[in-house]
Amino acid sequence: MINRFIVYLFIVLASAASGAGFWHFSHPNGRPVALGRAVPDFALLDQSGKFHQLSDYRDRKAIVLYSHDPDCPSGKQGMAALESLRQQFGPDSTAILAIEHTTGKSESKSARSDLPVLLDDGQLVAESLGIVRSGEALVVDSSNWTLRYRGPIDDRNDYESENPQISKYYLEDAINAVLNGNTIEIAERAGIGCPIDFGTSNDSDSISYRDSIAPIFQQRCLSCHQKGGIGPWAMDGHAMVKAWTARIREVILLKQMPPWHADPAVGEFAHSLALETREKKALIRWIDAGAPRGEGQDPLQSETPAGPAAWPLGEPDIVLKVPTFEIPAKGILAWQYIKLPVPVGKDTWVRAVHMKPSNREATHHVFAFIEYPKERKQEEPKWAEGANGFFAAYVPGAPVLPFPDDSGRLLPKDSKIIFQRHYLTLGYPTEDNLELGLYLYEDPPSMEYKMATAINLGIRIPPRAAAHRESATVVFPENGNLQAIYPHMHYRGSSIRLSAAYPDGREEALLSVPDYHFQWQTSYQLADPKPMPAGTRIRADAEFDNSAKNPLNPDPDREVRWGQLSENEMLVAYLMYTTPRKPPNLAGTTTRQPVLAGRGSLQEAGIE
Repeated sequence: MINRFIVYLFIVLASAASGAGFWHFSHPNGRPVALGRAVPDFALLDQSGKFHQLSDYRDRKAIVLYSHDPDCPSGKQGMAALESLRQQFGPDSTAILAIEHTTGKSESKSARSDLPVLLDDGQLVAESLGIVRSGEALVVDSSNWTLRYRGPIDDRNDYESENPQISKYYLEDAINAVLNGNTIEIAERAGIGCPIDFGTSNDSDSISYRDSIAPIFQQRCLSCHQKGGIGPWAMDGHAMVKAWTARIREVILLKQMPPWHADPAVGEFAHSLALETREKKALIRWIDAGAPRGEGQDPLQSETPAGPAAWPLGEPDIVLKVPTFEIPAKGILAWQYIKLPVPVGKDTWVRAVHMKPSNREATHHVFAFIEYPKERKQEEPKWAEGANGFFAAYVPGAPVLPFPDDSGRLLPKDSKIIFQRHYLTLGYPTEDNLELGLYLYEDPPSMEYKMATAINLGIRIPPRAAAHRESATVVFPENGNLQAIYPHMHYRGSSIRLSAAYPDGREEALLSVPDYHFQWQTSYQLADPKPMPAGTRIRADAEFDNSAKNPLNPDPDREVRWGQLSENEMLVAYLMYTTPRKPPNLAGTTTRQPVLAGRGSLQEAGIE
């Protein structure tokens, strides 16, 4: 859930000289992290697509960060030496991470390495740490996150020469000193590896706020960071952005913002908020230069919209207004159910839906399900209260999009809509006025928009398990074109990966989310629909963190099983697809799937 923050404005003490439309940068590594100073937190994916954040290794006394270049002559020797050190010290006391300063799309030449090789796309982490060459090792003391050693692994290599024997084990001595609380005898020594190409010869050395920086914010950030948006503050001008530059820099290096969590090496998706490498580099260098304003009109001040459109898809054909729900100041609220008739006099096809709570801060989620008339119950999809699918939904962070072109969902004559809504208390009494906008077709579309659901109702996560794995599968019941994937877990969900096994024996990775966030319920829209022949098996492999290291974990000491409440867990992957529309008496039917029973069911809620 996204919390509101109180925005404290402060006076900008330093600004660019007036009249300077562009800012010229010096060498990007002019301010390396000095010995004894704090090392900034960062997050990167490794060569297998696994998410790593520096602060996640706080249970290790020493953390080694090694600058690796597989094309440098000393690269193989360095990795072999690191592997030897990993075996010597073991994983409990020391974390050893190589950092490969890639320039491409999450690619690595170290895919076969047993060591985690973190891919520093754009060299942003190298710049942040002040690393200028490969072969350089940094030792971080996790007790205070300070840099204790910077230099080579040993004295094997020197400039244009190689010593036949090793006489100085700099890195090993530094690790031992940190583990034992001793002073490091040789704490700093010049690196001798290959220089890192930071791309300054290919990139512009001058960055304009007006022409380069503000457009990035407009494209990637303003949809949330505007008045009335879900962002905690509005990007309504340079002064506000500059006040937040330290935080902006931090969330970029931690891969927290913009909120896009798919591995770029797996799949191609539309509506991505992910920053391109050039955009990340431009933003970080502009911030490090003091976020200069420059001359000219401020695009954020002059073009920021007044607020999000009430109905971004246009005025709906039908708006269902759900009765106001009064939200108390405190307590854990039961799920709310309410049923409304749909004012349609005939079978109607829907081209888009927009679930719109008035109080997004307190709204945990809303699902809507179509209840068919009694005489047509055999056609009704097996919704299972959202476990097997839903007609419409609101979850934080989900975009409002129409169904794919020439596709829709059936709204039968005399049907009703059941709303399942769940709210959080905010410490003060408030209310929500929920609306559902329906956009209708005049004539039936040629395609039906449907869901197949990979679901595991039997998950059992042991107490304090940091990387517990579970999986779920579903077989496509008919030929279709996959349009979107929406994975869903709760607070303990840490990663999920979906793959397809086709009837002809081919296998393909569809989506990888190495850093899953419950507060961002992202539906990943495929850039191009993917054919799914009947019989294709979709597998969702998920990992759960039930340890005390997970800051969102409600209780690491208990076994966790399936449950609709957030304190329990789920493993669901919704697969939205289109398929040719069936005759009227078959439209909307689906292959029967498991029906979720138990706490919170519609029958228990007393819905008639």
